[in-house]
Amino acid sequence: MPGFITGFVTFLMAAVIIYLSYLCSKYMGKGLVKSSSSRYMRMLDQMIVGQNRTLAVVQAGDRYLLLGVGPERIEMLLELSEEELIPIGGESGEQMVDFGRLLSRLGRKKDGE
Repeated sequence: MPGFITGFVTFLMAAVIIYLSYLCSKYMGKGLVKSSSSRYMRMLDQMIVGQNRTLAVVQAGDRYLLLGVGPERIEMLLELSEEELIPIGGESGEQMVDFGRLLSRLGRKKDGE
């Protein structure tokens, strides 16, 4: 009988520790979200393009920036106008985007045209 009680107490303590760690991570996560808010910038969209690499569209004031984010650095790829932010999606009625045209526009902007 003492072995059963020891096992039950061990199981109960493990359950309490797991529950407390869940509560801790839940409330700490909410605090991180609040601290990352900004009055002058916001992330509009992001897309994972590889392991530890993302593309992000960020609004800073009235400017829209396409950023390349990697493990070592963040690089501004180009500045977009509000008209160039075209929603892409699978919902019916949305405009499909010609990626060739977008890439050629990106190439012209990088060359300074």
